[in-house]
Amino acid sequence: MKKRTHLIVVILLIFQISVAQSNYSTPQKITMYWDISLSMKNKDLVKEFELLDSYFSILQNVEVELVPFSTTIDTIVTYTIVNADWSSLKSALQNTRYDGVAFYQLISKPTNTDVSLLFTDGFESIDELIVNTKKPTFIVNSNSLANHRELKKQGILSQGNYINLNNVTIEQSMSLLKVSLKNIPINHNKISTTQNSLSKKELIKNKVISGIVSGPEGVLKEASILVIGKPNNAITDENGSYKVTATKGDTLLVSFVGMYTQKIVIEASTLIDISLEFNPNDLEEIVVKGRGKRTVDEDEVEETAYGKVKKKRLGYAVQSINSDDIKSTTTEVTNIIQGKFSVSNAGSNDDISKMITRGFISINYNSHPLIVIDNTPLAIGNANLRDLVNPTNVESITILKGLAATNRWGSDGAGGVVLITTKTATFKNISKNKPYDRAKKRDNNYTEKLILLKTSVNKVYLKELKKSKTLGEVYNRYLKQRDSYSNDLFYFIHVSDYIAQWGNRELSSKILSNILEIDVNNANLLKLVAYKAEQNYDYVLARKAYEKISKIRPKDAQSYRDLALIYQETGYYQKALNIYNDILDNKIPDVDFSGLQKNIDSELRRLISLHKKELDVSKIPAAYLNTGNYDARIVFNWNDVNAEFELQFVNPQKLFFIWSHTKSKNGLRIIQEKKQGFNSEEFLLIDAPKGEWLINIENKTRKSVKKPIVIKYTVYHNYGKANETKELKTIILNTISKKQMIGKIVI
Repeated sequence: MKKRTHLIVVILLIFQISVAQSNYSTPQKITMYWDISLSMKNKDLVKEFELLDSYFSILQNVEVELVPFSTTIDTIVTYTIVNADWSSLKSALQNTRYDGVAFYQLISKPTNTDVSLLFTDGFESIDELIVNTKKPTFIVNSNSLANHRELKKQGILSQGNYINLNNVTIEQSMSLLKVSLKNIPINHNKISTTQNSLSKKELIKNKVISGIVSGPEGVLKEASILVIGKPNNAITDENGSYKVTATKGDTLLVSFVGMYTQKIVIEASTLIDISLEFNPNDLEEIVVKGRGKRTVDEDEVEETAYGKVKKKRLGYAVQSINSDDIKSTTTEVTNIIQGKFSVSNAGSNDDISKMITRGFISINYNSHPLIVIDNTPLAIGNANLRDLVNPTNVESITILKGLAATNRWGSDGAGGVVLITTKTATFKNISKNKPYDRAKKRDNNYTEKLILLKTSVNKVYLKELKKSKTLGEVYNRYLKQRDSYSNDLFYFIHVSDYIAQWGNRELSSKILSNILEIDVNNANLLKLVAYKAEQNYDYVLARKAYEKISKIRPKDAQSYRDLALIYQETGYYQKALNIYNDILDNKIPDVDFSGLQKNIDSELRRLISLHKKELDVSKIPAAYLNTGNYDARIVFNWNDVNAEFELQFVNPQKLFFIWSHTKSKNGLRIIQEKKQGFNSEEFLLIDAPKGEWLINIENKTRKSVKKPIVIKYTVYHNYGKANETKELKTIILNTISKKQMIGKIVI
């Protein structure tokens, strides 16, 4: 019965395709999708032009909408072909420059034309190839290395065909395009493999093209006008005027810092005025101002993770009580803290370890504090103190939150740290008559004078690019030198960063995406691209990179965290919440999220706080409906498990704290990262001293690691509030030879 049903389905499918083919008529309007990604640079343009020559000779009169695409869609131009003359279209295709990776999603929307021609190799470096099936799509490829199976599949699904120009004749290709060669003279049977047909030149007289370039606020001085594929270029004068030599069919590339770049195809007119629009992605940096200072009793001391320190030297606020605050009638340890600390839950059943210090629970894991007695950490959430500590023997109790807690105890301090020092762990120093804690002290005075990390790089290829006076010249030089550095990952990173300095983030992202052409399934490179794209405000490229990572590494906790966060950034709020719901409900098998519990907690609460009205929060525990209050939230991500570095936080009183991500000092943490598949850490400044904080980094990575290791550094103020601000930077760790300052935070 199953076989019979399957046979019927196949027959119906064949019938539908045959009916569609029989109803096929000569197209009057065509959409031509022209893949201009880097992998198409080596296509056989001769073969493709010979196919188009024959095709247009048959159609004679037709409108062609040219859609060049890679990471974005370039300017769409419609060409009217009369009596098979497609010279203007041909010239545009000849002058195409190939760069970036293919975003096939850009061409999946329905068109109002009769058929589509898609010229591509189907190389799915970051995006899955899915064509629009509303109208027939004929897929043409001339590259020997291509995704032939997928190209054929998509051609059939769209009721078109796949035409592999490496193994068909002209007659066969026209048949696949569903047109007839009858009455069309053909001098060869097999599609040519030589370059001779490109030597035919169209004799079109040069013209002097002139006009004015303006923007929303008036004429633009020093705008760049470049004739694509030719050395001709110009710069506008004080009145916005320009003159440039070009021919019919040439394309002008017009650019200005802070404006969208525009392409203009030369037709009959020699007078062309050009209007550019502001690029909303060209954002200014946000400057965060301080909120004043507060004073501290210079002689007052506090317990810390490293012993007793004067409050003026702490660098963070703590809450503490000593033996003088403990009533002699107290019989249980839990009773000591009741009413004396600002915690959301002081514990119950005589179990101080069940208190909540950060004000919220975590996903599938407790948010209880780490209990440390006389410098010895106990099990989190399971340290019933009734049998461990006699309240009459308590010298002091201190609660640490945020950076104060994670500074020494790392992820174990995610829910805060409760330091208990007993009287038996202290003794009187006879000479100084002062209590002394057995916990190790440290000298944390900050005396260094570091300057902010410079991102400029001294490379030969950048020196060459810097000779350019316009963005057009920069891009032309890049295209000429690119082949010499095609396998150098650092090259594309550095050039992308340099292009971004010109204000053209779209072009910067396109150049950056070429990294994926080198190794398409390398998750470390995908993370690199994602981080840099976020810095460029290109959240579409970042989202596609994170989506690809989630397919490559479905067992990594970081894949789900990053995907949920980028969905927040790109407006897919419910999709983000669905990921969190799956984590809450344990619907993601074989993935351990414990190492990321702090990040996920904070980011879920932020999502709900900012977008609650747009979400279905019926499955979310009520504890997540309120965000925490932080002076600042700092998040570090790194793309490679081999990244070794130390972070140094310096407070306004010039006291520093170190967090180490090295095998020698934090080896267990790195083992946990490898096992669970995560690569991030958050730091919270809670009740922190007001003023300027410094954040420094020191590279500890082994020199044998050659591929780029990128650190993404994000600082939030007013986290989860309507007035939230965010600063994001990326750092190539391999290029840092000594300790560098990477940021300043003013609170």
